[in-house]
Amino acid sequence: MPNRMIQVIGAAALLLELLPVVAAHGAEHMDMGAADTPQPSLSENSQPGSYWSLSEHASLMYWHIGLEVLAWVVILPVGKLL
Repeated sequence: MPNRMIQVIGAAALLLELLPVVAAHGAEHMDMGAADTPQPSLSENSQPGSYWSLSEHASLMYWHIGLEVLAWVVILPVGKLL
């Protein structure tokens, strides 16, 4: 019986935690339609543009990928163990 009461109190606490988030949005109406979204610009081969096609940013993207791999493979496990 005490276990059930702990679950009820925990669920109530989680719902109360979400109350400010729900109240902050109020009754505003947001149109989620895609009718007014801009269409992606097409390059000369009728494909959407990509960051990989920008040669001046290629090295920055490689550095970003390398640092993310380093963070996930080395830094995160070490931080988790400490």
